[in-house]
Amino acid sequence: MSKLLSNSILCLVFFIGVIHTISAQKKIYKTLPDVLIASGNKSVEYKKFVSDNNIKLVSFVNDRQFLDEKIEFAFNPEYLREQVRLAYPDPKAKGMAYIDLEYPYLEYLMNEDVSSDNFKKSLKLFLGVLKFVKTERPDVKWGYYAIPFTSYWERKPDFFERHKKVQEIINNSDVLFPSIYIFYNNTDFAAENIDYLKDNTKEMIRIGKIYNKKVYPFIMSRYHPSTAKIGNGRISTENFRTYVSEMMKTDYKGKKVDGIVLWNFDDYSYRINEPKIHEEFSKSKINFDKFYDSYIISLLNIMIKER
Repeated sequence: MSKLLSNSILCLVFFIGVIHTISAQKKIYKTLPDVLIASGNKSVEYKKFVSDNNIKLVSFVNDRQFLDEKIEFAFNPEYLREQVRLAYPDPKAKGMAYIDLEYPYLEYLMNEDVSSDNFKKSLKLFLGVLKFVKTERPDVKWGYYAIPFTSYWERKPDFFERHKKVQEIINNSDVLFPSIYIFYNNTDFAAENIDYLKDNTKEMIRIGKIYNKKVYPFIMSRYHPSTAKIGNGRISTENFRTYVSEMMKTDYKGKKVDGIVLWNFDDYSYRINEPKIHEEFSKSKINFDKFYDSYIISLLNIMIKER
């Protein structure tokens, strides 16, 4: 009898252990950051890879196509409506999209005093555009590119507290799309970038927690074009892995980013004859579409592995 009881207890302990392990695995799985992409790639192979690996697509509306051509601090409703339609043809569509509204209005929000006319008019513009797109596609999750603000050189509390200047925009956004791009690789990629990546990622998570918003930082596989010597150059595979890994594993009080968005429109850059991309492609023996598919998929595989 005691032997039977002993065996029953062992079976129960084993069963509880299995349940605990499965529960823990599910919890880990659920907390993995998402891999997302904003890209002009439309190939069958790319779409299949994205679908098979549960990678989320991020669409957009671009300021060049919806700002009023004659009036400052204003957008053209018909132009913007068309951009929304191109991003999501179905009025009942669900998904995610960023609003690309930059120079000079983003700089006014970041750098000017809240009492200035430029700031006030820019804030009104941002809120107006956001309200419009949310009305047009209410089931899409909208956010502004580059809000909250990030910085390479100004990584101090007073800079990151500038989120308070745009708190009305953040509160009305569905998700946050800060940009954390790579600018430098003069001597050592890790030495010049790891602290920058950690500091900004941690602050974006902190700010997301304040507003209870999901945070999806934008990254690029190329150096930022503002950097003269290496701008638009491809970040090496090893350095891209470091880039992604550092952001994926950084946390603030146990919270990590909700996902990372790979922004890549090399197809557009190729069409407008961007020199560095043409130089890379010239070394390939396959057509551009296959070249582009291979490159994008290799980047996404790194992101999947490093999360």
